[in-house]
Amino acid sequence: MAKLTFTLEELIGILIGKKLLPGEIVRLKVKGQRIHFVIKTGAFILPFVPASLGFSSFDGNNAVFELTMVSSHLSRAKSLFSDLIKPMLPQCMELDYPRISVDVNKLLAEKGIKAVRVKDMFFENENFAVLTCSIQS
Repeated sequence: MAKLTFTLEELIGILIGKKLLPGEIVRLKVKGQRIHFVIKTGAFILPFVPASLGFSSFDGNNAVFELTMVSSHLSRAKSLFSDLIKPMLPQCMELDYPRISVDVNKLLAEKGIKAVRVKDMFFENENFAVLTCSIQS
């Protein structure tokens, strides 16, 4: 078992470096325990959507995050937003606004990481921690 601990800034670096974020997610920055960013939608009406994401919980294989849209106009157009964003999400992610669920072990498998399983995720002393274990064959 291993415990990986890093700041959200380091997490952003890992996500960008390993190309785990869609190209439509830009201008990432951390404020407290939330990651703020802009989503490029490509739509004429809503070309850019400011948003933030906060870690909520880890349940089994799923890391659950809470998505917050900054624009009050967007809250009136949630179905339009979902139609624009859902096709951008990788297969390991599911959007049920405001909840985003990531099947972390499926993500690892998609990236070719087969011998490790994520056991837990949580915040500890302002850092994000991930507990892993090896898969017994």
